[in-house]
Amino acid sequence: MLIRSLRLRNIRSYIDERIVLSEGMTLLSGDIGSGKSTILLALEFALFGIQRGELSGASLLRHGCRTGSVTLSLRLGDKEVEIVRGLKRNDTAVSQDAGTLTVDGVTVDGTAQELKARVLELLNYPPSLLKGKGPLFRYTVYTPQEEMKAILYERPDTRLDTLRKLFDLDRYKRARENAALLLRDLRKADGELAARIEELGRDAADLAQLERQLAVLEGGLAAKEKLLAVATKGLAAQRAALDAAEKERFAVEELKKRHAVLLARSDATKARAADLATQRDSLKAQVEATAKGLSPLDIDPAALAAEEKRLSEFRLKLKEKERAIVKAESAQEAVIAAAEKVVSGISSLTDCPTCRQPVDESHKRHIRDDEGKKVADAKQRLGELAGLKRDLAAKEDSFEKKRAELFQKQKLVEANTVKLAALDEQKQRLGLQEGTLAKLAEQLAQMAAEEKRLAAELGTRTVDEDAYRAARKAADEAQAAESGLKVAVAELRRDAVAAAKEIARAKERALERDRREQERQRLRQRLDWLEHHFLAVAYAVEKALFHSVYGLFNDSFKEWFSLLLEDETISVRLDAEFTPLIVQDGYETGIEQLSGGEKTSVALAYRLALTRATNEFLSSVNTRDLLILDEPTDGFSSEQLDRVREVLHQLRLKQVIIVSHEAQMEGFVDHVLRVRKQGHESKVEA
Repeated sequence: MLIRSLRLRNIRSYIDERIVLSEGMTLLSGDIGSGKSTILLALEFALFGIQRGELSGASLLRHGCRTGSVTLSLRLGDKEVEIVRGLKRNDTAVSQDAGTLTVDGVTVDGTAQELKARVLELLNYPPSLLKGKGPLFRYTVYTPQEEMKAILYERPDTRLDTLRKLFDLDRYKRARENAALLLRDLRKADGELAARIEELGRDAADLAQLERQLAVLEGGLAAKEKLLAVATKGLAAQRAALDAAEKERFAVEELKKRHAVLLARSDATKARAADLATQRDSLKAQVEATAKGLSPLDIDPAALAAEEKRLSEFRLKLKEKERAIVKAESAQEAVIAAAEKVVSGISSLTDCPTCRQPVDESHKRHIRDDEGKKVADAKQRLGELAGLKRDLAAKEDSFEKKRAELFQKQKLVEANTVKLAALDEQKQRLGLQEGTLAKLAEQLAQMAAEEKRLAAELGTRTVDEDAYRAARKAADEAQAAESGLKVAVAELRRDAVAAAKEIARAKERALERDRREQERQRLRQRLDWLEHHFLAVAYAVEKALFHSVYGLFNDSFKEWFSLLLEDETISVRLDAEFTPLIVQDGYETGIEQLSGGEKTSVALAYRLALTRATNEFLSSVNTRDLLILDEPTDGFSSEQLDRVREVLHQLRLKQVIIVSHEAQMEGFVDHVLRVRKQGHESKVEA
């Protein structure tokens, strides 16, 4: 992999800066805090994106900016690649934005995770690095300054796990761990199977005893069933005798009930007949009294009706004559009043109101005479009319008398009619009572005959209560004996069924025990294979691979250290767990006892040895020709800086990028890029 250029927009102290990098060794020079390490962090961000716990978006995006981006151009084999990743700030955090990947002019968009997967594929890194943070790039290509010595202070098991991931050997550890988990589960299953087999063995030992118990139960059941059959027959005979006795007893009781009911009905009928006879005699007396109370009349009802009609017509004629007389009297009285008015008027009249001529006395007298004659005639007619009224009044009196006589006759007829109707009703009731009394007499005769018959039958039938009680007692005892035998038979059958089921289960458990034995044999074969073969092979393979790495790693570590620190009193080597062992003046000492420059020498030698071993072991990764060192000479003397040049030349890498503020380093690199910071903005100058 060869880095061609890197463009930073709003990344930390860079606003918009493009850094061009070439083959060979390039030094990023500048004061502390000028922005040198930012370039390396931006490079790592472009390749792998934000890494939780290692590289955050908030630590990269320039303060006050909403967006930022990094564009990385590089060459991978014969491919030209450009990666663009972005950052964006929201109200609460900084997150990755979507980016692009261009390979030989073909651009594809992708999320941060999609870009990381594609880059890992291009770098030919193990796919396991896609999730979480992978140590391969950090330990073989670029390690931040503050992490340079971290691997030296790790616990041995942690360091070995890191190396397993670097050399892609952690699958062997996972295989051993998974095998150990499987062994634990298999041993647990083996223990459970052993316990189950032991339990099933105890159950199988009880099978013979269960079969003997079943035979005893079946023999007892057969004997009880025979006794039950005999008891059932005896119970049937006792029940038949009891049924006959109960039938006879019931028949006699029914006869007694019928006899008692018949006597009660007979007494009730006799009482009713006596009441009816009393009512009949009373009704006869009423009939006789009603007949005596009839009035003797010799009246023809038709003649009586004709007379009533004639009187009504006569009364109408009288009323008409009365109205005519009254009218005639009114007319005569009007004539008299008119004549008297004329006489009165003519006496005081002097002139004629019509002709206005004087009226003489003779004319007045003549008029008075004529009017007087009219009055006399009218009075005479009134007298005649008065005579007619007197005659009419006499006829009215005669009419009223005849009408009263007719009314009395009508009342007598009506009274006799009511009495005759009552007499007819009484005679009908009397007839009905006589008929009812005859029927009751007939019923009483029948009842007397039936009562006599029932009494005779009761005299011939009797119930032996002692024999009945003895039959009932015998039947109850037979019932109790049969019930007891049924309960005993049911219990024996239940016990036999339970024993048969238990035998069946015992046989099933015996079969299950055989199956479990076979299953345990197969399980123990797997246990034996895992424990004595697989784990040994996995450990041996891992050990062999580690051993092949160890030789190159240890030799390179000692070689680089001896080049960096030419001191015969101090030497280094690796133990079996790849832990650096420092020997000073013939004694082992801890790394924390070394000076600053000596610690840096150990860390750099370990770092370079790790890079060489990884590149040799993982020859297919596409970052083998690139090395980035961040302040690798902290605490070095001038002489040690010269030794660093010799070490770097021996690496024979196509591209080495060194970040340092040591001016002496400029003398043995191919290119120098100076980083300057003015105010809050960093610039790169070639």
